[in-house]
Amino acid sequence: MEEKKLYRRLVLTVGLFVLIGVFAIFIGLPLFARVILLFSSFRKDQVSNTQEEVFVMPPSINPYFEATNSAKIALSGYGDKDATIRISVNDKVVTNVKTDNEGKFTADNIPLKEGDNSITAIIIKDKHESSPSAAINVVYKKSPPKITINSPKDGDKISGDKRDITIVGETDPGNRITINDRLAIVDQDGKFNFATTLSDGENKFKIKAVDTAGNTAEMEFKVTYNP
Repeated sequence: MEEKKLYRRLVLTVGLFVLIGVFAIFIGLPLFARVILLFSSFRKDQVSNTQEEVFVMPPSINPYFEATNSAKIALSGYGDKDATIRISVNDKVVTNVKTDNEGKFTADNIPLKEGDNSITAIIIKDKHESSPSAAINVVYKKSPPKITINSPKDGDKISGDKRDITIVGETDPGNRITINDRLAIVDQDGKFNFATTLSDGENKFKIKAVDTAGNTAEMEFKVTYNP
């Protein structure tokens, strides 16, 4: 009985190894080969995609005035030669221009909106695009600057020992103020003062304000001095 049991176990074991061998030859090896081929194909695709990625340097835009009173401006810059420069204002594409054989470009009539404008550019070359350039910021102002004279008042009459006076007023921060073509002191809040000595009789003062965009405003007032 024991010998028969051992014989049966041996037959089953041999049969199992035969089945495993058949599975490995006819199913396992082809499946393994397919897995290897699939992995190789995936690696080739990855290498191919990596080779297709081309880095394009973003262009540079030449510095411009921080503010302007013109609704359209001209810009210049530099990038890859014989490429397309796409210019955007406040993230909106406004024009495309070409670089020359040295990489230089010029773009005319770039439209601005009143207030702050952020201008960027990208390069398009051989169907590849660069990242945006460093932005330049331009403020478009079209309104004249304000001028307010707080003291003395127009037409004031001054007498006695008050020959030396200080003209005090206000304008927009950052403006330049001249009084009778002489610079007045303007603080960061736009307040200004100007010390002067009155002459006998009528004294005329001409105040001129110029903002960072080049807009101007003028006003005049008179003060009479009697000793």
